[in-house]
Parts: sequence; C-alpha cells; structure tokens
Amino acid sequence: MAQQGQQGQMASGDSNLNLRMVAEIQNVEGQNLQEQVCPEPIFRFFRENKVEIASAITRPFPFLMGLRDRSFISEQMYEHFQEAFRNLVPVTRVMYCVLSELEKTFGWSHLEALFSRINLMAYPDLNEIYRSFQNVCYEHSPLQMNNVNDLEDRPRLLPYGKQENSNACHEMDFCLILQEYVTGKKREY
Repeated sequence: MAQQGQQGQMASGDSNLNLRMVAEIQNVEGQNLQEQVCPEPIFRFFRENKVEIASAITRPFPFLMGLRDRSFISEQMYEHFQEAFRNLVPVTRVMYCVLSELEKTFGWSHLEALFSRINLMAYPDLNEIYRSFQNVCYEHSPLQMNNVNDLEDRPRLLPYGKQENSNACHEMDFCLILQEYVTGKKREY
C-alpha cells in the first residue's frame, strides 16, 4: 500500500503556484495535502500505468533531477540511476525502476512532481497520462464528480472544442479536483 510521501522542496516561481496552494489546503482532520496518503484507486492507477509513464519519460532531465532536488530519491540512488545510463541501460527501463522506488513512498507530492508543468512540457506523451489521471480523480472523488450533471456544471477554462495550448488549464483543473477531494466540498462557481 502507498505510504506517506516525503515532503519535498518546491522550486520557486509561479509555475507550481496552483499546486502549492492546494498543498496548503487543510482537511477536516488538519492534515495538509502532502501529509495524506493517496486513495487506493489513485495509487492503483499510478501502479498500473508505470510502464506508460516510464515510456513517456524519454530522457533523465528534468524528471530525475527534480526528484533528487525534492529529496524523493537520495543522492546515492540518483548516482545509481546515472550509472545505469552510462552503462547504456535504456532510459525507459531506468525510469520504470525510478517509478518503482517512488511507489514505495507514494503520495500526493509525488504526483505533483510527476505532473509538474516542467515535466509536462519536457515529455509531451505524459500529457495524455495526466488527462487520464485527472479522470481517475474525478471518478473517485468523494463527491462522485463523474456524474454528468456535475461535469457539465463545472466551468471550463477554455471554450469547448478548442485545443489546449498550455498546461496551465490542466494544472487549474487538477488543483480544483484535489481541493474538492481533500475538503469533500464542491466549490461554488
């Protein structure tokens, strides 16, 4: 089962502002978001999609360095993975091992790091997985947001039918989902 994730250091800047704000939202027990264990369906989605996630991460930078900077992996583990690259182990295989390590202490902060704006820009194939992950969050929220009426009532950040040009919309939707999941309250729009 997923364990409580380590609280990592956040890079400064506005790119992760929405996720940082959500990380500070307090639930009824007074735990902040990063102190909570991910619900089983969300953890299971991560575990079942490790191959797809690993395949989407096509080079070590920025993903691996970001994990090290946030202390999700130790310096020793980072060097071990770098040695694997020097020994020509395929990137996807190494990334699968990295994700397996994250699985041991998996929490919300790991998802924040995985789906950061930087990673979504660096690894375009990660965007599809991110959208699927958002759907899992909707389906398994305490508010049962997979109800068609709830989804239709939810304001969209872009007009229907428009192609999204930025990950900012994804981050905002993700923040709203997490906020509603943690607080158990649907926001009034």
